[in-house]
Order: sequence, then C-alpha cells, then structure tokens
Amino acid sequence: MAGSVITSEMLHSPEHVADPYPLWERMRHEAPVFFDEITNTWVLSRYMDCVQAFANYEDFSNRLYRDTLGVVFGPTMLDKDGQEHVVHRRIVAPEFVGKRFEPYCEAIERNSLALIQNFPSGNIVDLVDAFTTRLPVNVIVDMLGMDQSDHDRFHTWYTTMMAGLARFNTEKQRHGIDAHEQLAEYVAPIIEDRQSCPMNDLISKIVHAEAAGQRLTITEIQAFISLLLVAGGETTDKGIANMWTQLLLNPDQLAVVLADNTLFDAAFSEMMRHSPPVLGQLRYSVNEVTFSNVTIPPNQTVYIQLASANNDETIFEDPRIFNINRNDLHLSKERKSGHHGDKGRYGHLGFGLGKHFCLGYEMARLEAVIGSSLLCETIKNPRLASGADTTFITKNATRSPLKVLIEYDRT
Repeated sequence: MAGSVITSEMLHSPEHVADPYPLWERMRHEAPVFFDEITNTWVLSRYMDCVQAFANYEDFSNRLYRDTLGVVFGPTMLDKDGQEHVVHRRIVAPEFVGKRFEPYCEAIERNSLALIQNFPSGNIVDLVDAFTTRLPVNVIVDMLGMDQSDHDRFHTWYTTMMAGLARFNTEKQRHGIDAHEQLAEYVAPIIEDRQSCPMNDLISKIVHAEAAGQRLTITEIQAFISLLLVAGGETTDKGIANMWTQLLLNPDQLAVVLADNTLFDAAFSEMMRHSPPVLGQLRYSVNEVTFSNVTIPPNQTVYIQLASANNDETIFEDPRIFNINRNDLHLSKERKSGHHGDKGRYGHLGFGLGKHFCLGYEMARLEAVIGSSLLCETIKNPRLASGADTTFITKNATRSPLKVLIEYDRT
C-alpha cells in the first residue's frame, strides 16, 4: 500500500477493515480531506480538522441522522439543528450530569453486582456476553423505572435497533423499526401513567421536564428512550470491552490499575483515545467549507473520522501505544466545550465536541469505572484466557472484540 495513491478501494478493503490505523496515518499526511467515491463521502482524518468540524454549526447540519436514526426511531435531538436542537437537549440533558445523575450510581452498582453474581461457574468468563452487553441496558431499564424482569426483552430490542441503523441494509432496518415500535407500545402506557402519577424515576423526570415552555411529546419520549438504549448501550458496552482488552494486552498497566482501582478513570480516557468504540460521526455541509486547504462544496456528506483524529501523531506521542500515564492526554472527565490543549494535554474526541457532545458521556464513564472496580472484587489475578481472540471487529461504524475471555482466580 505504501507508495501508491490512496484510493476509495483501500478504504473498503479487507485489510483496512481489519486494521484501519495504518491507512488513516497515511491519510493524515497525504490526503487529510479525502473524497470516498464509493460512498460519496468526504473523510476528515486530522485532529485539528475534526475539532473545527465539530465546532462549526454554521456550515454543518446533523440532518443525515434522519436517514439512519430517524428512520428507526423517528425524530430525535440528534437530527436537529439550531434552536430546535438546543431546546430539545435542554429538556433532557440536566438528568445526565452532575448531582442529578448521582442517585443513579446506585443503579450501576446494583446491576453490576447482579451480573457478576451470575457469572458462570469455573474460572473463565466472556466479559462481553456476561457483563458488558448487559450492564448498560440493565442500568437504563433501572433508571427509567421499568420492570426489571424485562431485561432480556430490552436487550433484544437494543441489539435489533442497533443493527437496524445500517445505512444500506433494508432488512435489518425493517427489523429495527419493528423493535422500536414494540418498545414504543410497551412504554406508552407507562408514559401516560407517569404524566398523572409521577414517580422518582428517569421517565417521570423526562415526562415533566421542560425548556423554553416546551415538553417532549409521547412520540418524542418514545424515540428518546430508543435512542438512549442504543446510544447509551452501544458506546458503554463496547467501551468497557475495549478498555479491558487493552489492559489485558498490557499486563504491566493492568497490574497498576488492579492495585489502585481509581485508575480505571485514566484507563477509560486512554481507551476512548486509543480504541474508541465509535469510529466517527456524520455531518452534512450546508455551505462551502475548507479544511487543510481542501474545499468541500455544499450539500455533501462529511465523515468526521474521530478514531483517526484520536491517533494523530502531531497531537499524541506514539499514539498506537496504550498508555494510561500519558502526559499529553486529558485523563479525566470529558469537557464538552472544546479540545482544551491546556498544559500540553488534549482531550479525546470519542464523544464528539460542542452542542452535539454525547449526552451520556458521564453515564458511560461511571458504568465503566464503577462496574470494573466491582469486577475486581470477584475476578482476582485476571488475565487473558488461553486461546483468547483479541481481534477488534469493525461493524456498524463501531470497533470492538466479539469476546473478551478472561481467566481469573475466584475469591
């Protein structure tokens, strides 16, 4: 591949899908603003270009999500722009940050312990099957005040809707729509009940929350719950799996984290930089816009390749080395307002930036940190099981191992 001109075929080759980082490095140097002729999409690969794109609300729109999320869920805040997006976000956002979110930490602990107690007998566990795919969905069901006996049903809806977001698979999309409609039917009477008899749960708070004199309609609440399950479930599920995989592949760093569980916070930050579960975000150019001396015309699909940006060697030293002690990365709670290159430390772009910054960033971090700390009370001396496959698989614009097989000593 080296020495040849970068082509769209390279972006879609099996070699790139298996390990995208070498080509992304070439793109950052040779074609940082690349037009993919196969998907008719402009791809941004440099950190600073991606930061500028996230912050540019005048020239970019989120309307493309109407063709993916919107088809399955109906209208959500993700496909809105301008004041409409601001109002919609202000209605629900306060429940997911700071002191308002603190009561839900108990739900994270309770559901983590319940899953750990049900680990299979023996001393080997697939962390993905037994923990990561279940924890985020179970926590959301708990937060919403739904019936805990329906965890499996919600898990099925979540995985089916996630698969339904595929842009070019109409069958999966149809199944995703069916799953959302089933979920919407399930929650409709609960929403109506909470309107007249509110309880101390998230769904009651969303039902009665307002901003600028507006509240969400039942249809918008149903769409938001589906979005919460998919976005909150997928990022956290694969984020925990990616973090543990990188720690297991770096036993010296795992030993440090096991000795001090508070360092899971730094491990989560480095995972979001080194191996983010979500590879990028789409935007639509409503005006002409220029990056790295290349001008993108209006009415174009633009892909902000955040996984490439997070591994930009002009920002992060030796970016393909997983290092929880980095002095060039902001190793703590994310800042949605910018990339903040203060004291030589830059933030990862795994949750985006600015007005469309991921609403569940704090929830994802707390589930990874709290859940992992509780895991360490049960799985002593964790290590990769013999024959474990740590291959990262790219699917539905996410990247993560299918399994994380851990061998451990029981307490």
